[in-house]
Amino acid sequence: MSEPSPPLRAASSSSEGRWEIAGWALLAGLHLALAARLVGPMMFGDETAYLGIARLLAGRPAPRLASPAMAVVSFYQPGYALLLAPGPLLHLSPLACYRWGLAVNALLLAALFPLLAAYGRRALALPPRRALLAAAAASLYPAFLLQSTLTWSENLLLPGFVVLVLAFHGLAARPGAGPAARFAGLAAALYGVHQRALGLVPLALLALAVLAWRRRLAVRAALLGGAAAVAGFAAVRIAGRLLAVRLWAAAPPPGESGLAAALLRPGVLANCARFLAGQLWYLAVGSLGLAVVGALALARRAAGRGDTEEARRATALFLLAAAAVLLATAALFGTELDRPDKLIYGRYAETFLGPFLVAGLAAPRRGRWREPALFAVAPAALTAVLLARAGGAFQGLRNPFNILAVEPWALAVGGLRPLRIAALATLLALALAALRWRAPRAAAALAGLLFLAASLFVHERWLLPANRAVNDTVSIPIAVARLGGVQELAYDESHFAYAGFFAYPFWLPDLRFAYFASARTPPPAPLVISGKSFGRAHPEARLVFPESGSDQALWAMPGPWQERLAAAGLLAPRDPLAPLPAAACRSALAWVDGDRPLALAAGDVRELRLRVGHRGTGAPWLPAGARDDPRGAVRLAVRWFLAGRLAADGRVELPRALLPGETIEVVVPLAARRGVGGAGDGSPLAPGRYTLEVGLVQELVQWFADAGDRPLRRDVEVRP
Repeated sequence: MSEPSPPLRAASSSSEGRWEIAGWALLAGLHLALAARLVGPMMFGDETAYLGIARLLAGRPAPRLASPAMAVVSFYQPGYALLLAPGPLLHLSPLACYRWGLAVNALLLAALFPLLAAYGRRALALPPRRALLAAAAASLYPAFLLQSTLTWSENLLLPGFVVLVLAFHGLAARPGAGPAARFAGLAAALYGVHQRALGLVPLALLALAVLAWRRRLAVRAALLGGAAAVAGFAAVRIAGRLLAVRLWAAAPPPGESGLAAALLRPGVLANCARFLAGQLWYLAVGSLGLAVVGALALARRAAGRGDTEEARRATALFLLAAAAVLLATAALFGTELDRPDKLIYGRYAETFLGPFLVAGLAAPRRGRWREPALFAVAPAALTAVLLARAGGAFQGLRNPFNILAVEPWALAVGGLRPLRIAALATLLALALAALRWRAPRAAAALAGLLFLAASLFVHERWLLPANRAVNDTVSIPIAVARLGGVQELAYDESHFAYAGFFAYPFWLPDLRFAYFASARTPPPAPLVISGKSFGRAHPEARLVFPESGSDQALWAMPGPWQERLAAAGLLAPRDPLAPLPAAACRSALAWVDGDRPLALAAGDVRELRLRVGHRGTGAPWLPAGARDDPRGAVRLAVRWFLAGRLAADGRVELPRALLPGETIEVVVPLAARRGVGGAGDGSPLAPGRYTLEVGLVQELVQWFADAGDRPLRRDVEVRP
């Protein structure tokens, strides 16, 4: 076929550009929509670290990011935080800075679409429409689509790696000093985004040396590129040490010597090999086999099979080498396999995955049996390796953000069950492979739809509930803001908690935090954040406000602050079984959907939202879990009466402690079932017209109704 004329090529390029801009905008909108319902950071040890670095870079007071109580102190490179710095530079609130970060994430990860499309056209010689379709499907991969909900460096590292690959292709296609310096500088910049990109710097130097040795690049240009890599590496190291001094004062300076030293510990190499096997299993299963097919397609191209263009062959070889370097580096980071997700830890392997997905979706069809067999055998073989080395270690608490590509399977089958997950993934992979024989474009569209469906499933089933649950537990800042006039808090590192140590300086950025260890020194400030057992060793301290979901509580030491809080009725009783004063037993309860009569089928359950207000004075309401002693907790009692007789009785927990004057919303499950001890227990209620009564009770102590607080009533018809 003859080459298209220049006008046709220009028209095609213009059309591609419009599609790329439209796709980028749609994908950015999808990312923003997923982030719109988030209420705050989820991983306070990571997200607030980058937000804290951004505050420092903007010249604002920054929180402390390391504690002697932590067994391991993580260090974070400053590259991604530079993009977050405009938030604190504009003096936005911490929550507004967080939302700024989510918007930045949406723009960054949406850029994967045009970048991967450019990779498909340039490095794989794909037709424009096929490149666009493959890039769109790859951009919807769950770990790419959901990473934007966290303010951490993956959002910059993922598109940044594709830019590095494109920069190498540009260097290989048009060698010169400028392209060499850009390519090498980008490698150093990625190291400035995350430490695991360290291996890309020597790989870039090796690539320059090979190009010069093969006379594809002038020695002078290669030396200039090497100088750019070394200068960039040095700049990142200097910036890292400055950050360590300012924000990680209690930690050793950042360095890679710890990774090298780790190799000398017994059993570490074996753990690295297991971690590597887990990552390969994760990539094979999570990508529905596309990563494996893409790797083989790139290997064929690098070997000169089916592509004689030197720049494309060199790019395929560089991409395979970069993947190997990143996998090896990740294995060094994965020496502690203490959680189920750390057995596979796909997040570190996904840095290079985007181009592999495009290559897998666009791979040429080979023999009729090879590709389907590859789809089926790779996950099964790797699962056998995992089962042989891990046994029952896959069960337990996990961090889904490290394994987002297989988290849909884990949610569907009830845990990280490698055999079940591999079987289900293999079936879908075989269907995808079979479709590629008939309609390659339809197969790419199906892969994109599967990735999108998996992403939305995880977002609704786990991410949103977890985000709200995590942020609902961080409520001491709400109490501190209510107190007014607080300028300094003491934080007890003897009772360190992630959701406290990192979260409180984030939510209270204008307060001074004085850190101390209660096991050795007295509190340096009158208001102290410590554990719920702090009062045992310090009986003079009074409990002000406890968290419900973590072992953190606000205490007042003797002095003006304690006297002021006592006078305001903001101190909890010393004895959990002491009745709350009658003045504290005053509530305002209202159904969010109104108080019209309800109809439920016998045995049915319906969730309604109830607005609960503390309208009393003299003491806060402490829910179950707020003290280390569970007695005396304030709970919602949900009781069903039929003809004036009690038919069912249940309890609903308050999500957190309430100070006088506060109002929150609580989800109340209405269960048309008999039984005492919790909603949903027992047999279905008999049909009839019931009166539903919702009121507050101080468990094992008193009913609020006995103190004059009227419960909320509503008619409910139970139907057969």
